[in-house]
Amino acid sequence: MTESARLPSSLATCVENVLGPLDCARDASHALDNSQVWRLTGLAGGHYVKVAPNPILNARETCAYRVAVPHLGHGNAPVLRDSSAELLALILTAVEGEPSKEEESPARRRVAHRQAGQLLRRFHDAMIGPLVQPEAVRVVENTVARLDKHPAEAGDHLPAAEADTLRHLVSTLSGCGPQLAGRRHGDFWEHNLLSSGNRCALIDFERSEPGPLVTEKPPPDCHPYKAAIFRMLTHGPSYRAPNWPTGGAR
Repeated sequence: MTESARLPSSLATCVENVLGPLDCARDASHALDNSQVWRLTGLAGGHYVKVAPNPILNARETCAYRVAVPHLGHGNAPVLRDSSAELLALILTAVEGEPSKEEESPARRRVAHRQAGQLLRRFHDAMIGPLVQPEAVRVVENTVARLDKHPAEAGDHLPAAEADTLRHLVSTLSGCGPQLAGRRHGDFWEHNLLSSGNRCALIDFERSEPGPLVTEKPPPDCHPYKAAIFRMLTHGPSYRAPNWPTGGAR
């Protein structure tokens, strides 16, 4: 293997047992201290190997790739080729596209966001209802229990009036009734939405876990699916049936 960024020996062995001999491994990590990602090329084509910062994130992402990602459809997300709980590693196929935040055309960004919303609906619907409802209740309870933690940590960055608004909104959660629950992406922002022409793909599921769907954070341009989710806060879960956006990602 000709390497521009050498894989740790144990990781290289794991990868080559799955993909065969590699031609090159290139560092593709994010600008974070705990990010470890390599772009791989070889006879098996383009792949990535990703090492999680800790076992929890590795378990979350592995579960997401096995349970929810297959529902997104071919080409709309990487495919999990193999995983190693011991090495905290995932071996993934590469998907085409660049982060949608780099798209200069507002019209094409809107198209990408609409497609991403359709994919997010498929992701949510892969695990929804009674199986994940207890997790949604736990998330709401934890949010209420930590009501003062984050405003206190924000300090002067959060004006007093906004802190009071936040406390008021969180304090009303328990009275909103059961929240529609499912498997959340957990990091649904533009850097994880890859756009390629008229196609969009979702990546990076290490923050994925069951919980209330209203807690998904949307990109700046709130597309119809996200709007429907947030309206359920005021109209209740029954809003979903007649008003859920339809259509699939191409």
